[in-house]
Amino acid sequence: MTFSLVLAALLCFTPWMSAVHATQAPVTSCCEVWSNTKVNCNRIRNYTIQTDGDCSINAVVFLTVKGKTICSDPNSGWTKRVILKVDKEKSNQKALQDKGHDEEGSTSSTTPAVSRPLKTTPQNGRRRQKNKSRGGRRGQKKCV
Repeated sequence: MTFSLVLAALLCFTPWMSAVHATQAPVTSCCEVWSNTKVNCNRIRNYTIQTDGDCSINAVVFLTVKGKTICSDPNSGWTKRVILKVDKEKSNQKALQDKGHDEEGSTSSTTPAVSRPLKTTPQNGRRRQKNKSRGGRRGQKKCV
């Protein structure tokens, strides 16, 4: 009697688990259109390439440092420059990590102290004015 009860419970439990597991599959979010948004390349953390096999269009999905996504045309010049920059940064970070592991002994995370001369005011008592930013893209470096 108990064997048939366990068997019946197992037979009911197995299809239920299969149905629950099938509905919990990862949902892929696709870009439906390309965005015209072009942010500073230093604000891009990572990217993924979306193909039209899973989604309706090919796109490059950029992830910003604030966690927002930008869908971009993979053939645009801006997109290609940002991809090159992100790849270059990743390879630089990997090289630094590899270098840290290759050295013998422990690596220290502390930075050496640097002494600076004391700030003095000019003899006439006036302070120099700081250069004011004029805004715009003058101070920004181009991506790649």
